[in-house]
Amino acid sequence: MKLKAGKTYFNDLWYQMKADLRDFLKTGDQEKLHHFRVQVKKLRAFLLLIDHTLPHSKLSKLFKPIRQIFKDGGKIREAYINLQLSSKYELKNEDFILQQVNEMDKDIKAFMDNSKNYMKTVRLVHKELEADLKEVKGERISEFYKNQLEQIALTLSSLEFNEGLHDCRKKIKTLMYNRKIAQKALESSLQLDNDYLDKLQDHIGEWHDSLLAIELFSAQGISAKPVVTKIKRQNTRQRKSISNLAGDFWKKATLADQPVNNGQEVRVWV
Repeated sequence: MKLKAGKTYFNDLWYQMKADLRDFLKTGDQEKLHHFRVQVKKLRAFLLLIDHTLPHSKLSKLFKPIRQIFKDGGKIREAYINLQLSSKYELKNEDFILQQVNEMDKDIKAFMDNSKNYMKTVRLVHKELEADLKEVKGERISEFYKNQLEQIALTLSSLEFNEGLHDCRKKIKTLMYNRKIAQKALESSLQLDNDYLDKLQDHIGEWHDSLLAIELFSAQGISAKPVVTKIKRQNTRQRKSISNLAGDFWKKATLADQPVNNGQEVRVWV
């Protein structure tokens, strides 16, 4: 990854993140907040790629002030999603719903009150990070993908439905977020099945969301046993789907034994 290409990619992500944050601060539109948080994840994935491929790189540390804005926005999203889940499962608990509305309104106000500080932070952190970006050799990017895929394969080879599986999803998302900037480095050494990886991480995400929903609706005072029973049935189906998808992960993810675009066999790590 040439420095110029890296900076262009970084700035494209950054300016979109900044625009989404500014739009949310102006309108309070939940979709803008969601898009802002997705851009933060993409930027963090890019910085992690660099930190893992260059010695002494600490870009992720410089990014922490932005992650704090991300976390502040997460409080708003949590209440909003709880309200969506309540509607989806037709929860009849006015006290809980009112509590979530009040929490969301309070967190939105606190977020808006910090708007000037947030935008200043975005400007200052951008300046620091852009100045510290470096060129990354393609071989190092390939090594990073190899290492992450091996860790994912190891986790899925002895599949357990715990936080380790959720961490596995985060690794997949990091690879997918970086696929555009990593494409050139990988084209002669590794061919990824993006559709498969996207499907797998999506299923793991749905499984994890259902766990959170079970925990939410099982809390004392909510009284939602029928809802919890319904979600548990969904969770069982999700586990079966993940088990089927996770089998032979390495072969499915890397398109092992399939030719790349130039007609040569894909070289995979074993």
